[in-house]
Order: sequence, then C-alpha cells, then structure tokens
Amino acid sequence: MSILKFTPHNHKYTSEDNIDWLSVTSLISNFKQPFDADKIAEKSAKNKKSKWYGMTPQDIKEAWKAEANRATTLGTWYHNCRESDICSFENMERHGSTVPIFKPIEKEGIKYSPDQKLKDGVYPEHMVYLKSAGICGQSDLVEVIDGTVHITDYKTNKEIKTEGYVNWEGVSQKMSHPLSHLDDCNLNHYAIQLSLYMYIILKHNPRLKPGILTIHHILFQEAGRDRFDNPISALDSSGNPIVLDIVQYDLPYLKQEAISIIHWLEDNKDKIKLKH
Repeated sequence: MSILKFTPHNHKYTSEDNIDWLSVTSLISNFKQPFDADKIAEKSAKNKKSKWYGMTPQDIKEAWKAEANRATTLGTWYHNCRESDICSFENMERHGSTVPIFKPIEKEGIKYSPDQKLKDGVYPEHMVYLKSAGICGQSDLVEVIDGTVHITDYKTNKEIKTEGYVNWEGVSQKMSHPLSHLDDCNLNHYAIQLSLYMYIILKHNPRLKPGILTIHHILFQEAGRDRFDNPISALDSSGNPIVLDIVQYDLPYLKQEAISIIHWLEDNKDKIKLKH
C-alpha cells in the first residue's frame, strides 16, 4: 500500500497521515554555507580577477539564474529520456544478472511510493521515505542485484566541484555541523544525498547490502555561448540536446554522516520548519 505521493508541479510530498515531509535535498541544504547572491554579485563586479568584473550585479545574478534554468531544463529532459528508455523494457542485464524492471507508480500525473521492501530488480525514479524521520526523496536509479543495492543519479549542472571555496589563506570552506569535516562542494552534497537514500533503503531492507553509489555527470554539446558566457546547448534535427559525454563519479557511502543528519533533524525540526 502506498504511503506517500508526489505532485510534480509544486514538488510537494504528501500522505494521508499529514506528516510534514522534508525532501532529502531540502534537508541537505541546511548544511551548506549560505549563499548571499546580492553580496557576492557586488564583490564579483568589482573584483578584477573575477570573470564577472565590469558587469552590473543585476546582470551577474541574471547570468546565474540563466545557467540554473539551463541545467534544470537539461536535467528534466535527460531524466525523462532515461526513465522512458528503461521502462520500455521488462527486464535488463545489470552487473552480470538479468533482473526485472519495476516501473514507477503514476496516476493522473501523481507519483506514488512503491513498497519499500525491495527484491532483485531495477527501480527507475524510485521514491524512498523514512516515516520515523519524516524524510523522503526520489533516486534516479536503484538496482538490487544478488542482494546488493546500487544507486545512480544523473547530474546536468555545468561543473562538479570536488572541494569548497578556498580563501586567501588556503583554507577550504566546510559544511556546517554535523558535517563540518566535509568540504562544502556539490560532489559532497551528492555523496550525502545518495548516502541518505542508501540508508533509508537499508532501514527497510536490513538483509540487503550497500553497493556502489554513482553519479553520472552529463555533458552536452555546445552550439556557442550566450551574452553571459554560459553554454548554449546544440540541438539535433529533432530539437533535442546532444549528449557529448558522461563522466562517472563513484562516491563513498557516508553512513555515519547520514545517521548524524537524522539525529540532528530530531533536535532541529522547529528550525527546519522555519526554513522550508
């Protein structure tokens, strides 16, 4: 029986028991250092070493927004293509085994959570939740092969950063407690995201074992650059973006960090509600 439903147009998770669900990505945002767009745009406009030097702060913020919109549009297109491709089959060969494909449950544009007890198979756009913590999310691809769970996510942003911003003293920016030992960069954000998905899945399936956590960084062919020097995606004869390359990053399973975040959430739910 489905406990959770997801409405795409407002990106909202709801359930009949009226839990105030918090997505994994929203939860992780609490540990990133604040990004003051106005302040940073002002400094960038005056910094002669910055690529934004000489531009107005407003134009700089427009450039950031344009690039974010581009990545979101490409991400939606790529995710839909991958889901459609996978769901066109009944079985797939993965990691040396042929396993069934369990397609997402969707009705009238609403997605419903599947049974959280998993068996060997491929689960595209798999919805996960942990009721005791009130957290949930959707993994792009979960594979259970011979009792081992593998998770893959697709990323279409321009750059994968492996370290936080480094100041003039050579010190890199860290995330906030309880993740203050980790650099504040998107590669670590993704590692935490997939680790939480893995932790949730294993909580429901204690006999399964953690496998490989992977992100695929999707690179698209460029047709040129816009006035902000952001890439313009080349399109094929059907008007679709052209995938140039897929770069794979294998990530660590940060189990202790996932547990620490859930414990932090237990003590900070009131603060979370104010932010989300």
